[in-house]
Amino acid sequence: MKCNIKGCYVTSLIVACLLCMTILASSVTAGAATSGAVTAVASSAKASAIKFAEDNAGITVDIAKSLWEYAEIGLAEYKSYVKARDVLAGAGFVIKQSAAGIPTCLVATWGSGQPVLGIYEDIDALPGVGHGCGHNLNTAAGVVAAMAIKSAMELHQIPGTIKVFLNPAEEIWDVAPLVAAAGYYDDVDVLLSFHAGTENVSEFGSTMAMDHVEYRFKGKAAHASAAPEKGLSALDAVEIMNIAVNFLREHLIQEMRIHYVITDGGAAPNIVPATAASRYFIRAPKYPDVAYARKRIDDCAKAAALATGTELVIGFSSGIYNKVPNKALALLAAEAIESVAPAQFTDGQIAQMKALGISGIPDKDIKEPTGSQSYGSNPIGDVTWKTPSTTLGVATWAPGTAGHSVEAAVQSGAVYGFEGAVQASKALAAMGIELLTNPESLAAVKSEFAERMKGMPPYEGKAMIPEVAYPEAPGFTVSAVDGMVSVKAAETAFAEAAGDVIVISSMQGDELAAYTLSAQAAAQPEYAFKIPGGVGAGQRLKITFIDASDDSDAWFYGYVHAQ
Repeated sequence: MKCNIKGCYVTSLIVACLLCMTILASSVTAGAATSGAVTAVASSAKASAIKFAEDNAGITVDIAKSLWEYAEIGLAEYKSYVKARDVLAGAGFVIKQSAAGIPTCLVATWGSGQPVLGIYEDIDALPGVGHGCGHNLNTAAGVVAAMAIKSAMELHQIPGTIKVFLNPAEEIWDVAPLVAAAGYYDDVDVLLSFHAGTENVSEFGSTMAMDHVEYRFKGKAAHASAAPEKGLSALDAVEIMNIAVNFLREHLIQEMRIHYVITDGGAAPNIVPATAASRYFIRAPKYPDVAYARKRIDDCAKAAALATGTELVIGFSSGIYNKVPNKALALLAAEAIESVAPAQFTDGQIAQMKALGISGIPDKDIKEPTGSQSYGSNPIGDVTWKTPSTTLGVATWAPGTAGHSVEAAVQSGAVYGFEGAVQASKALAAMGIELLTNPESLAAVKSEFAERMKGMPPYEGKAMIPEVAYPEAPGFTVSAVDGMVSVKAAETAFAEAAGDVIVISSMQGDELAAYTLSAQAAAQPEYAFKIPGGVGAGQRLKITFIDASDDSDAWFYGYVHAQ
């Protein structure tokens, strides 16, 4: 049979096109099948994680209630630390104690490989108020959410790593930046947290970067009336600096916020003050703006010292970065809140809260994030320069409740707070599973982060904590007279057992004494041991506790001064 070349060509072309369409259709079908399989795994895993959080609501309440009762302030959260640490360790997480050299800071890790999901929570209470910021609820929800995600990952064979960051002293010192500067967040792909409050929302607005600085001036005392010419007033220097800064405000960006207090203004009006000091908060939407203003304010202080003949000493300086927002992550958080719904309350529970003086019911509406600028500052800002992050909010207090108030503290220790924390644990768990199982969701979050960080300077940790901020390690006293270390077992944050080791070191890290507890000592209410070389009065010492049952991670327990 003769073949027309043109006809054969057309026929071949049609066949080829049909073959390509078949292959393409097969690819689309396979892709859809794969996508459907991923969605099915994600949906099933989310349901498993939420169920785990629901079934273990008692753990959430137990942690929240315990931390509320402890009400430990910044850097003294020893009982709170042990409570959360032991729950995480019991759930199979590997604990890194005293992270970044801070006694009550920890990082707990489970799993291996990518992606790395971080969960961040604060644990401290407010001085004189208790848990008026709801950190007891934050920690409880975060810990149980991590456990729920771990359970779902095991059940559905989901690869990845969970890292839980428990952060002390958020209210009074800048700990999170120290942990960030130490590299603990470097491998984290995305970071989630929960915070108590009056709204169901996850904002993607920024916070203010801030420097916290103390300016101290040294002058010369004299009689303020009989011989003022012989004095050099340090207080004059403080006041001239403050006036200079107030004139400087006009020449800084509109959004800049500068506020100060005089922390040392002299002892009596008839004495020319030999010392004086002021403490400044310098805030701006982005850290480079803070750095510029800080230099100008330092110059004001130098000029004031020159004008008064006094000496300037910058006694304390710490800085925190602005929060880098992430809209994609905030919208995922809003979806997670909606998927579990805000807490519901019975008439009996509402009556119970009324008996505690609380009117109203936590909001049930879910608020759309607006991306508005906050004029407050938060140490988590440093962390957001390392990894994309969002803070999920679930209503735990009645509308109108002021944060840091007694009313907020009351609700954080009662059914409104507890039920809200349970719902938050579910929402965090659902969101965590979404990011671990949906590559597209994680990619969108990371892409936005990369875009927002374009043109920003490299991160450099600016935070520090002064020595005076740390309390004496609970349960320990050291005598400078005979070098004896006395330990009261009822006051320590660890349970003594035979074989445990206590190490006393100098601030330079030299080991001065290592004491291994005997069975007899461990059973006593108080025990003692000697530092062979002795110590000087007022000498600051480091204490490390090594648990005999797990010596893989020694606990830097804190500091003590010889008396």
